[in-house]
Amino acid sequence: MINGELILDSTDDKAFPTTVVLQPNGNLSDLTETSFGTHLGDAIAQADAIVVDLLWIDTIDQAGLSILLSGMTQAVKLGKSLSFLSMNQQTRSTLDSSWEKLREVNASVQVDVFTPEFEQFLDHYQTHGVAAS
Repeated sequence: MINGELILDSTDDKAFPTTVVLQPNGNLSDLTETSFGTHLGDAIAQADAIVVDLLWIDTIDQAGLSILLSGMTQAVKLGKSLSFLSMNQQTRSTLDSSWEKLREVNASVQVDVFTPEFEQFLDHYQTHGVAAS
């Protein structure tokens, strides 16, 4: 079972970033993914920085890795800091390679689209070598 407390700084002063530390324990697997995934998602949505301390995790299966990858994706989209502590080398390697594959897949579907005005500006600049007024 995953136990972890979600403690958020309740101050309204944004001069001090809020940090949440999650310390799950037991097995991070498909049996626990909903609970921990919810805690992680809430922490990422509400805090500026999130630290996941995996010291008390015995095993992490593919579902557990999916939770961590999902959290990483959410943190990047929201511009948040997400750190993992006490992760064993095998899990770190697997997570790193999965993250790289995910980034490659996401990067390959991006298409640059320029507005017609920008395209016209580029065409004019190539033809005349000066910026259009």
